Amino acid sequence: MIQRTINVAVKERPYSVYVGNDMLALLGPTMREQGVKDDVAVITDATVASLYLDPLVKHLRHYGFRTLTIVIPPGERQKSIARSTKIFTSMIEEGFGRSATVLALGGGVIGDLSGFIAATYHRGVALVQVPTTLLAQVDSSIGGKVAVNHPLGKNMIGAFYQPRFVWTDMSVLGTLPLREITCGLGEIVKYGVIVDAPFFEWLEQNVDKVLGIDNEAVMHVQATCSGIKARITSEDEKETGIRVVLNFGHTIGHALEAAGGYRLIKHGEGVLLGMIAESHIARELGMLSTEAHDRIVALIRRIPLKCSVSRLRPRDIIDAMSRDKKTVSGKKRFVLPDRVGHVEVVENVDPSLIRESIKRILKKG
Repeated sequence: MIQRTINVAVKERPYSVYVGNDMLALLGPTMREQGVKDDVAVITDATVASLYLDPLVKHLRHYGFRTLTIVIPPGERQKSIARSTKIFTSMIEEGFGRSATVLALGGGVIGDLSGFIAATYHRGVALVQVPTTLLAQVDSSIGGKVAVNHPLGKNMIGAFYQPRFVWTDMSVLGTLPLREITCGLGEIVKYGVIVDAPFFEWLEQNVDKVLGIDNEAVMHVQATCSGIKARITSEDEKETGIRVVLNFGHTIGHALEAAGGYRLIKHGEGVLLGMIAESHIARELGMLSTEAHDRIVALIRRIPLKCSVSRLRPRDIIDAMSRDKKTVSGKKRFVLPDRVGHVEVVENVDPSLIRESIKRILKKG
């Protein structure tokens, strides 16, 4: 049942995020109400497919949709031009045209890849996001950032492309392994640091409930984070202003992912470690008090990280940062906290301070 609707009021294509539990029975009718045509390409990974693909396809066919199922291996490395080409080929061979819809069933990787496919196939077809991980539900499925990776950088090839709607069924979170919940908390903590000090304080008191997928706690998190993301995206769809604050933890986080070949560190883990490193930079610059720094780090340290960073080299991480999209005119741009609940954009950070912050997280993990 749908329990809440969040409106994302972007100028070009306003849309809704539908949130609730056990929502499958309403998906087909909602797609029809939203003008989705008959041809639907469902893109998912093997892990999610084993849990949810068959009932979803059966449901869609019941409502008259012709479905093409595309199941790929899990993992960030699937966000590539090579994988995109294979998917394009399947859709062309199936005779899917400009009236087709891409349905993304999965986490952030599937959402990003499927969004890229939708944005570029026949110069753009409809997209429906059905996120199945905590990270995707609170963050990546909202806002229209879609992309694939390049060997030299994360999300280097992509577009701003909004979905027709987002279908957030909280009941699927019960099947998530702890590592995926940890990844979601990377983006969740970010929202508290950048714009919502009371939410950060709530997390300090309730993070264990979120880790345990307590229904009430997760609903509160989802409502808060998706509401913030919707508001910021509505104000700045294409990241020319306020939306840049969403990149806190991502400058170093993305570099950690890239330096590990997108195998060692998952996105949410990179953001958690990136927030520790970037909070250290803010403290050393005199922007952030030691008390606020210690609160941020203490909360993150309560979240279990299973990734291994000991094999990464600082030089590789810094090289990856130099190729990141957030580097402007050769200057590394950081979003740094000056207190809990507020951040500032800073350029020209001393390279030695960046190296020091990276070495700290490589040492402590």
